[in-house]
Amino acid sequence: MRTKLPLLLAAYPLAWLSLLYLFVLRARLHLGHWPEPYHPDPKDLGFTVHHQAIWIGLMALPVVALATVALALVGRRKAGDRRIWPAVTFLVASIALVIFVARLDPGGFFNWFAD
Repeated sequence: MRTKLPLLLAAYPLAWLSLLYLFVLRARLHLGHWPEPYHPDPKDLGFTVHHQAIWIGLMALPVVALATVALALVGRRKAGDRRIWPAVTFLVASIALVIFVARLDPGGFFNWFAD
């Protein structure tokens, strides 16, 4: 398990992105139409725990990224033959995908959630 923990943590940005889009889907099912920026306010939907989990998860992204790299480095020192590149590469790819989707913002859902 120790060797897989950095890889699991590297998937955190993708899990966060999934949580955000599950919130959007939940809003769609609740409203009957896709949410739009400023219509309605995400806080007013009544999904408080889900809403707060997304914000807390966003704030935890840098911490988890640093923990992933630190665990990969510590694991490499303890088991000299273990490579850190799979976890670090997967982490960078995950973060790049989140940034790409956020910049592209299909449907305007990032804008809607952050309004």
